[in-house]
Amino acid sequence: MAQNDTGSPDQRPDGDPSTPASFRASKRPRLRGDSQATGHPSTNGSSTPEARRRSPPRESFDSRGSRETSATPKRGAEPFEPPPVPARDHVNSPRHAAQSKRRRSSSREESDRPSDRAARRPVRVSSASEDSTPLSARLLAAARQKDPSPRRSSRRGDAFPRIVGWTALGTAIPGLGILQARNSRLGWALFIGFFGAILAVVAFVVYRGPLRAVSRIVASPVLLDVTAVLLTVAALIWLIVIFRTYREQRRGEALQRSQKLLGGVLVSSLVLCVGIPLLVGASFARVQSTTVTTVFGNSGAAVVDKDELWADKPRINVFLIGRDTGEGREGTRPDTMLVASIDTRTGATTLISVPRNLALPVFPEGSQLASVFPDGFNAFGYSESMINAVWTWAEEYPEQVGDTGGLEPGMYATMQAVEGSLGLGLDYWASVDMKGFEDVIDAIGGVEIDVERPIPMGGGTSLATGVKNEVFDWIAPGPQTLDGFRALWYVRSREGSDNYDRMCRQQRMLKTTIDQIDPQEIAVAYPRLAGSAGKNIATSIPQEQVNAFIELAVAMQQSEIKSAQINNDVVNTTQPDFDTLHQWVQDQVDPQEPSQAEEDAAEPAPEETETPEETPEPTEEPPPGVEDSAGKCFPKGYEPGDPWPGYPRNPDAPAGTEQGTGAGAGTGAGQ
Repeated sequence: MAQNDTGSPDQRPDGDPSTPASFRASKRPRLRGDSQATGHPSTNGSSTPEARRRSPPRESFDSRGSRETSATPKRGAEPFEPPPVPARDHVNSPRHAAQSKRRRSSSREESDRPSDRAARRPVRVSSASEDSTPLSARLLAAARQKDPSPRRSSRRGDAFPRIVGWTALGTAIPGLGILQARNSRLGWALFIGFFGAILAVVAFVVYRGPLRAVSRIVASPVLLDVTAVLLTVAALIWLIVIFRTYREQRRGEALQRSQKLLGGVLVSSLVLCVGIPLLVGASFARVQSTTVTTVFGNSGAAVVDKDELWADKPRINVFLIGRDTGEGREGTRPDTMLVASIDTRTGATTLISVPRNLALPVFPEGSQLASVFPDGFNAFGYSESMINAVWTWAEEYPEQVGDTGGLEPGMYATMQAVEGSLGLGLDYWASVDMKGFEDVIDAIGGVEIDVERPIPMGGGTSLATGVKNEVFDWIAPGPQTLDGFRALWYVRSREGSDNYDRMCRQQRMLKTTIDQIDPQEIAVAYPRLAGSAGKNIATSIPQEQVNAFIELAVAMQQSEIKSAQINNDVVNTTQPDFDTLHQWVQDQVDPQEPSQAEEDAAEPAPEETETPEETPEPTEEPPPGVEDSAGKCFPKGYEPGDPWPGYPRNPDAPAGTEQGTGAGAGTGAGQ
């Protein structure tokens, strides 16, 4: 070791005389430029002869001050040993930096080779502690070690089929696609919420029964409003789930431009498929809530079921009145009057048509109107005091009607006349304007019916002017589908017929319409139909009982509907015997008794004779207003197949009589 003039070890630049030269480089402080601090150029940090040979010649000055340059130290002088170069300067040298860059590049290329990665991967040696690990966990760890990113595809766009499949599945079952994308918390929340909602709905339907569950909802404005809100919220959440599922499945995947476009189309289609039904359902719920409130009110009372409401009432009687308030009519005019007597348990119904020309109707005993007309209604004289004139009189003299309970005087007085004349107590009433009937027929797509004869559209005599109205079109005979406008003329046409034939056609159309009502067609046209109902339908049925009437209507559709016509064969309508009429009505509403048509069709068996007659006697025609065995209605004296007067397509019609057959040939005024 070198010593100084005092004989002590030479002090090294790092201040540690005992540190070997091979370790001094690591202990020297890393100064920002050792060459500037020492005044000597930097070397490669080694004191080997090769390094000293590469170092530049050292300069020295003699005693005279001249500079000398020598590559070797002078003889007898202590050789000069340059200090070691710090590691930082060694690494930052230009040549070393270029070599390091080349080494990093080559090592990166080698590491990208799958075979090199597998070769460098250490071999796991099982130990005693790993033997206790479950087999599934070890297989999962091995799969992850083999491919740490299994969701990523090796080529651009290979993952697109998987993204499409899981996005569609995640839309059908919310949360499933997010669970597959390893977002377990959100995925499980959506998955459990979706099936929880389904289980709640199924439990409600099972507990209440399908019919009662649906009727309970559609008859309650509160439940309908809640349903509308829930459907709207469900639509929004579902749409967010679709976008979130697609984003989770796309994460970390590179797609082609066309695949991105198809992915956008897929998401848009799923949004429409899910959002439209839910939002339409919410809209229908709001429309139904408004309709129920408008037609039936909103009392807020508890909803009751059919069995609970009519537990002690085997039959109910509903008065149905069709009012004609069309153009050219002043006030309200009863056009059709029927009483539906319904069995509350089976739904068996008897429709009793009340003729408009029933004269001198009586009122219930003890009523205000019975005291005004003790011998029957006779306000307009003997020939004009018919049951359809009661409404007009009551509107002119409401003070004589008395307390109507909030009803129109005309409606109240007419119901009193029907109750007293038929001997039936009326529990409910419903009034339908003719425009409402037309809208119902259009809503169900028309009604299919076999028209029995030519039906004139128009005709009759104007009540305002007394002039005969023109027949502007015809309903041809034969099977066909009538729209609302022609169906209305089928039931109201009076040209060439009488009131009984007209009542028969009204009942036939009503029964045919009930049989052909399709819930799907009603649902499609429901918003327009509901708006029409609010304007054209009025009823005394309270909102809390609508649920029971829905159940009863389903039972009516599945049971028999009997028809009963009050005609001159039952009682003389100009001088009626009301005691006889009361007994006849009780027989008709009895479900054990045959219908009026069945009674008329029953004939005694012919007596046996030795020589059978070659020509059978013609079948006796049914009474007025009663359909024949084929369910068709004909006016008295008309034989099926005979020409109809004025019909331009009669087989024997002369040429040039094709007139009044177009819909625009004229307009029929009131009849």
